Amino acid sequence: MSKSTVHIRTGCRSRLGGGSGRPTAPAFVPADGDNPLATLIYTSGSTGAPKGAMYTTDMMTRIWQRPRGPSLDVGRPIPAIHLQYMPLSHVYGLEWLIATLAAGGIGYFAAKSDMSTLFDDIALVRPTGLNLVPRVCDMIYRRYRKELDQRSEDPRPTDEIADEVRSELREEFLGGRVISAMCGSAPLSKTVHAFMESMLDITVSDGYGSTETGGGIMRNGIIKRPPVTDYKLVDVPELEYFTTDKPHPRGELYLKSDMLIPGYYKHPELTAQIFDDDGYYKTGDIMAEIAPDHLVYLDRSNNVIKLSQGEFVAVSKLEATYSTSRYIRQIFLYGSSEQPFLLAVVVPNVDAVGGGDPHALIAESVQRIAAKSRLNSYEIPRDFLLEAEPFTRDNGLLSGVGKLLRPALKARYGDRLEAMYADIAAGQDDRLDQLRAAAGQRPTLDTVRDAAAATLGLADAAFDADAKFIDLGGDSLSAFSFATLLEGIFHIDVPVQTIVSPTATLASIAGYVDGERESASTRPTFASVHGRDAVQARAAELRLEKFIDADTLAAAGSLAPPADTVRTVLLTGANGYLGRFLCLEWLERLAPRGGTLICIVRGTDPVAARQRIEAAIDSGDDELSTHFRALADQHLEVLAGDLAAANLGLDTPTWQRLAGTVDLIVHAAAMVNHVLPYSQLFGPNVVGTAEILKLAISTRLKPVSYLSTVAVTALPDGGFVGEDVDVRTASPVRSLDSSYASGYATSKWAGEVLAAETHDRCGLPVAVFRSDMILAHSRYAGQLNLTDMFTRLILSLVATGIAPASFYQLDAHGNRQRAHYDGLPADFTAEAITTLGANSTTGFHTYNVLNTHDDGISLDTFVDWLIGNGQQIERIADYGDWLTRFSAALQALPDDERKNSVLPLLSAYARPAAPSGSHAPTDKFRAAVQHAGIGADHDVPHLTEALITKYVTDMRQLGLLGAATGPRADTKAPVSARN
Repeated sequence: MSKSTVHIRTGCRSRLGGGSGRPTAPAFVPADGDNPLATLIYTSGSTGAPKGAMYTTDMMTRIWQRPRGPSLDVGRPIPAIHLQYMPLSHVYGLEWLIATLAAGGIGYFAAKSDMSTLFDDIALVRPTGLNLVPRVCDMIYRRYRKELDQRSEDPRPTDEIADEVRSELREEFLGGRVISAMCGSAPLSKTVHAFMESMLDITVSDGYGSTETGGGIMRNGIIKRPPVTDYKLVDVPELEYFTTDKPHPRGELYLKSDMLIPGYYKHPELTAQIFDDDGYYKTGDIMAEIAPDHLVYLDRSNNVIKLSQGEFVAVSKLEATYSTSRYIRQIFLYGSSEQPFLLAVVVPNVDAVGGGDPHALIAESVQRIAAKSRLNSYEIPRDFLLEAEPFTRDNGLLSGVGKLLRPALKARYGDRLEAMYADIAAGQDDRLDQLRAAAGQRPTLDTVRDAAAATLGLADAAFDADAKFIDLGGDSLSAFSFATLLEGIFHIDVPVQTIVSPTATLASIAGYVDGERESASTRPTFASVHGRDAVQARAAELRLEKFIDADTLAAAGSLAPPADTVRTVLLTGANGYLGRFLCLEWLERLAPRGGTLICIVRGTDPVAARQRIEAAIDSGDDELSTHFRALADQHLEVLAGDLAAANLGLDTPTWQRLAGTVDLIVHAAAMVNHVLPYSQLFGPNVVGTAEILKLAISTRLKPVSYLSTVAVTALPDGGFVGEDVDVRTASPVRSLDSSYASGYATSKWAGEVLAAETHDRCGLPVAVFRSDMILAHSRYAGQLNLTDMFTRLILSLVATGIAPASFYQLDAHGNRQRAHYDGLPADFTAEAITTLGANSTTGFHTYNVLNTHDDGISLDTFVDWLIGNGQQIERIADYGDWLTRFSAALQALPDDERKNSVLPLLSAYARPAAPSGSHAPTDKFRAAVQHAGIGADHDVPHLTEALITKYVTDMRQLGLLGAATGPRADTKAPVSARN
């Protein structure tokens, strides 16, 4: 290296030296009332670019003056020994360092900022207090699971091994002297939170705060005063959170505090966005207020995704839940309002996966966690990308405090995830094409499995043969899609009942398909009766010859008349809501004469079928159960059958026995579904009725009581079918549309047409009963129809605590109008049908079983009664506003309540109803009731306050409503900080 001379200019030396004799500049002292800027603390950047929050001198002084340290948690002097591993540019890290020093403790700094030496550092420091974040807790939890896996061959009891591992983690891994711990910065899953407390053997506190609030403002869900001076929750209608939600108000937390920042450094436009006009800071966090100053964190408002079918998904909470999988190191959930399901990016836990298939192991684990956590299907990612590179600070995917940086994650993986959506859609179409093409070359069960998986959007079709479609996540609507798919593959009719029956499995569905294909079945179908693409159903098409063999019809004209004394009655649908009370009525009538009630119920065998009736009776009312069993033990016979099958699914000897011994038939069974089309209800409701009529005209005539619906009476011109009018001429054609309950009404109309045909041709005595809403039993506890619209509405009104000012159109002055509700109690309805049916031994009789009293007792009256009996229900003046809030509150109910709510039928309340009740004529029915002395008052009863309030009592007894019916927040869930 060559020598060189460096010349230094010192021209300013004299000027510098000249100041040496001058007095020292005074320290800056702010003027009275000034609160100058002290430092900048940066936000995490999890939802965008980090922003510099301005911390003033007063704020920093108060942070130093806050009482802190483990001594406060245990109530005795404990040295504050902490490890500082969080960035000091963020409030959580700076607060812990100040707390350590202010308590006279020792703060050790982690050897590396990427946390790669974190646990070695903790073991060396042996802290007395731990400042935790979910990422660190997850790392400890994974270490725990790994240690358990490595000791899987240990013969000792699992609990003993788990205790040993937790002790080692506490004493060795974490230093053995932690007596205080807090988790902040993001939500911590309940599973990991519980583990941390059991492992540390202390309470792990949950802190909530943010950079803008100067750190913590809430601990374990309780607002800290000071620094908070006031707070409020504000509606977030776009996410359907409202302060009117019941039982707990919900909304975005706004607050005032002595520790609020004045704004963001050099970003006045952003500062203006975080305060409302009254000076409250908008936290962006959704809370539920359990009690004054007691809040439960739900999610960040910008961490909630609305899917294409309207469901709201709190992705950060789900990510915390799925992160408990031993196979998942990190997970990022992705979705949009254009798609009905979620996708994900997953960083596998390589140690746990080992040499296994990571995709298969993670997929299975996700499904298992979802089932354990009772998640909805839309909360489960349909598929996911595997990412070998972890999300870190260095690659810009994690913030300094370990939060997912969602904008960066979307930027990196968004295109690939959108491509995955497109591939799934294309793959779905290809999969269906392949199923159709290969149906003849594969075992039927394999095709049925794949079709079920395709319908439900499940990646793996390796289901057990005895798996039930409903248990795989299906419902009646997806069963319709499944049936339609099978029909397209195999070119046969597949009734939905074949799929959703309590006894239906994938194997039995495959067996049905094979049976239909091999037998070239001549059983009547919707297509064979009306035409495959029919858009109308005509009464003239419902000819008996299409349903009943010629020999039976020919012999019917010379049969013996009905028995003079009814000793043996056949009842269908005894496990249904009305059917159970018809069962009880007939047992009470038959017992004195030593008679027998025979019930046909779906079931694998007679024992299982009988158990279904007993389960319907058993609602927690001991008097009812005891009374039923005493009668049933002596007078009840139960057969396992299938009404839509030939000879009701019975063997020939049993069929022949019934044909010769039954004196009267009560046909109450039906597939009640207000969404499915007529074509899918044709098998159980029309063919099933034809099978009953065939039995009624075999060997000897047996009067039939047929349960229909008031919906049959409605005519296209707004008129109604009368009680003494032939339905075939009054309503000769029915449109096959998709309107609410149209399919069900048409299927019951078809049954009436067949019954009228049988009466005309064979002289069969028939009594048709058209019911409307059948309400709760007025005496027996717990007996209400859980699935009907009325029960769902009452539950929903009580659970949400909101109702419209009126369910009906207001008058010209905006006042509530007189209205009427047509329902009748179940016990009265059962008594009326049983009595009038027993008396109908000749002719053809139709009764509209309705309550048409002009008494002003309406849905509005029911709400009045509920409020008068102490239910907290707020009336909302504007109907549209109520409906919006009602829908949101129903969506947010706990799973069990939401499933039993009126949400699936909410379209029926889309607009206020006309104030009058049904106009269907009921003169014949009421006269018959009065003549026979039916009911307590020998007349059609009015609805009473006692019956309506019994609904709430029954629901609470059945566990459908309770003190904690509340929306949307688990009050035991940890409340995690947002720094």
